[in-house]
Amino acid sequence: MIPLNFKSTEKVGRKVTNDLYCFFENPMLDCNQYIVSDKNSGDLTLFDAGNGLSLEGLFQGMKKLNLDYRKISKVFLTHEHVDHVLGLYPLMEKFLENPPDILAYIETANILNEGKESKILPTNLGITASMLGVNIKPLDVKPLSNGENIIIGTDFRFEVLFTPGHSQGSICFYEPEKRILIPGDLVFIGGSFGRYDFPGGSLKKLIESIKFVSDLDVKYLLPGHMGISDEGTRNIQESFRMVQSFGSFF
Repeated sequence: MIPLNFKSTEKVGRKVTNDLYCFFENPMLDCNQYIVSDKNSGDLTLFDAGNGLSLEGLFQGMKKLNLDYRKISKVFLTHEHVDHVLGLYPLMEKFLENPPDILAYIETANILNEGKESKILPTNLGITASMLGVNIKPLDVKPLSNGENIIIGTDFRFEVLFTPGHSQGSICFYEPEKRILIPGDLVFIGGSFGRYDFPGGSLKKLIESIKFVSDLDVKYLLPGHMGISDEGTRNIQESFRMVQSFGSFF
């Protein structure tokens, strides 16, 4: 069980490539977060929101890299699980007068628009939003569609790829020119892959989704947990081999 006195610490950040930054997960149900800077407008785009408790730690890490959290204008979500979305609630409270747009695949958007805690957290395991200092309520989340393009400034054009298996609303964000993949919890470095035993998970769909992204040309693999890699395709193909062998037992 998460200790009620758990405090967020500064999230360690690093520059991945020009105008793209990674902030590594804190302990206790958190996730890696990514910032893309529009060098023309100064606006920042955030990928995934973390667990709520880590929000101030994200801001501290951003400050060290000269990124102003007040410039966050959009938040894109890879999926609807607690460690990726709870940070939305304190973030929106901080931006009451000028809130950022929140965007997610339609299944994830519907869950967050509804604001039902049991679809966001594993409440059957005794984990609640209040333990993380968050009050869940309906949010205005705009739906994304498969194949949609997300343009950030003049330098980034991410494609939305629907990749279910870890959750119902799981998506990846792929930038083909810069060979960047933000896969959420679909694949990780070292041949690891996402769980499929949470509600909405499916081993069959997970295998199909990993096979799909294994054919992409990826240099920068920026997953939701653990480390990142500049040998993305190799890591994804290793994950595909692993999940195939795992799937053969079922």
